[in-house]
Amino acid sequence: MPLPDPKLLGVVLCGGASKRMGRDKAALMTHRGLSFLDHACQRLQSVCGTVCVSSSVRRDTELRHILDPPKSHGPISGIHASLTFARDHGFDACVFSPVDTPALTSDDLKTMLAVFADHRDRVVCAVSDQTTDSIEPLIAIYPATVCDVVDQSIQNGQYSPRRLLRSLSVVTVPLSSTSCHNINTPADLKPPSPES
Repeated sequence: MPLPDPKLLGVVLCGGASKRMGRDKAALMTHRGLSFLDHACQRLQSVCGTVCVSSSVRRDTELRHILDPPKSHGPISGIHASLTFARDHGFDACVFSPVDTPALTSDDLKTMLAVFADHRDRVVCAVSDQTTDSIEPLIAIYPATVCDVVDQSIQNGQYSPRRLLRSLSVVTVPLSSTSCHNINTPADLKPPSPES
């Protein structure tokens, strides 16, 4: 008998200070006229029944916010807070999507979810198709059962999401380098060339 569909919590990771960009990345506009935040929310709403925003501050959205703790340690704090919320509210997994990856598509997330359907006890992480060592720990599906491992990593002073993945069972899904392209500076607003 097949397993029932997992209950998924979509989470837009939106906690960064945007210092290198010089302005709030969530408010940047896509070519379709949507803010990066609205675009990321729509992307997740196409694959998840419930979508939240993980951030250190309240954002201009009516979606539920999962606030980072006052002493935040970067993205791992958002991952931990979201997984804690998911576990406490009966979700099986969190589908994470950074606010600053505007080329990531709902089809990319559907590809990852198809892999997760066969590996529900493992983290499913994107990797850029340019190189196999370019794991994207923030474009990922984490089962809620790994919440305690994330908590232990924070307690041990280990705040790197990539390092966290070394202590978890991970399945990788190749996505295009364009989909994984992260916008951190004004220069990044230009899409990467096929040669880069």
